[in-house]
Formats: sequence, C-alpha cells, structure tokens
Amino acid sequence: MGFKDDLVKRKDGSYILKYKTKKAKKGDCVECGDNPETRMMLFRYNTEDMLLVRELIEEHLRTYFTHESITPIWCKKCQALQEYKVDVDYKKMYKQDNKAYSKALAEEEKNETRSYI
Repeated sequence: MGFKDDLVKRKDGSYILKYKTKKAKKGDCVECGDNPETRMMLFRYNTEDMLLVRELIEEHLRTYFTHESITPIWCKKCQALQEYKVDVDYKKMYKQDNKAYSKALAEEEKNETRSYI
C-alpha cells in the first residue's frame, strides 16, 4: 500500500519532495537543471539570443554609470544563460562625498576576514 503524495524516502530515512530529487526529467540539463522545452531561455550559440544579450549589456552600462562591466554567466554543458555578473566602481559612486568613500573603504577593510595558514 502506497501513499498518494509527492514525498520520496531517501536511504537515510529522511523525506524529500519528488521534484527535488536528483533523477533528471527528460530534457533537463544535468549541470544547471534548466529545461529548454518548458522554459524560454537564451543560448550562447544562437545568434539572435546573443544579440539580445549584447543589447541588454550595452543598455545597462549606459544607464548605470557606476557599473564598470557586465559578464554573462553561461551553463558549461547546455550553453544557456544563467545570470549576469556586474562589477561596480565604488570610486564613481562615492566621488561626490570623499568622506563617505573613505568610510565605506574602512568598513570594507574591517569586515575582511584574514586567515593565516
């Protein structure tokens, strides 16, 4: 007799939802878990998608002057766009107020953790 729920029992006795198991569904990427059949995605090898990505990056860099660069992060296996990495120039952000800039730098240095091996 089985239960009619979405739980799967693991070997260690704990329970997990079915959709969170490692068993991949048909068409799912093993690395990122995205499925191009069920989701609209941008791919690195598609010319139209690459033009859209470049257009968005150009527009974003023109709008936000404190952002130095944007790097698109692609899945290594299926070449789908996962996220953007934005590098911010804090000198431009705090250029108007040097005290705020030096204060932010001091806080950043104070929050750094140093490990000596």
